[in-house]
Amino acid sequence: MARRNWENGLIGNTPLTAARLNDLEDDVEAGLLALAREPSALFSGAVTRDANGAPTSATVVWPDGAMGVYSGTASVAWPGAINSYTITHVGDGATLTFTQPMVTRDDSGAIVDRPAITVA
Repeated sequence: MARRNWENGLIGNTPLTAARLNDLEDDVEAGLLALAREPSALFSGAVTRDANGAPTSATVVWPDGAMGVYSGTASVAWPGAINSYTITHVGDGATLTFTQPMVTRDDSGAIVDRPAITVA
């Protein structure tokens, strides 16, 4: 995720110095990644589901007020489950796309390998 480079300016002479804001960037990125791991927590409004109940698309609202879209790929072998998805964060003049690559499931349908979420 691209880091912003905060500079002192209007925020000068306040507790929100450029150094403090730059230090917070890692915390913001970690928070967005954590939220992207559980996209249903961000769903807002109607959720489109396939015939087996798997959520395949929804509008999302992030805690910072940014809007986005969720798109899930339903499992064929495990009806109702999602094997991969993307979720966007549209804010601050930039769009971030979080992608959960295809997971691997065992014979009972439990996830045994969940690749790291990528951010573009």
